[in-house]
Amino acid sequence: MLEHQKMVLNAVADDLPLFRKEVEKSLQWLSIEEQNELHNWIKLNFNTKHNKLVLDVYQSKSV
Repeated sequence: MLEHQKMVLNAVADDLPLFRKEVEKSLQWLSIEEQNELHNWIKLNFNTKHNKLVLDVYQSKSV
């Protein structure tokens, strides 16, 4: 499932609202371990492009 979500996120990376929606869905489906791995992967691949979005999604998840 994690690899599938990475493919999806790569495919929708240019559509910010859709990218956010897919990240949020991923966090619902994946185990904690996979969520952490996905978070690291997103930071590595999209931190420059979607830094604020990633911070928002992961901060709202922990609240």
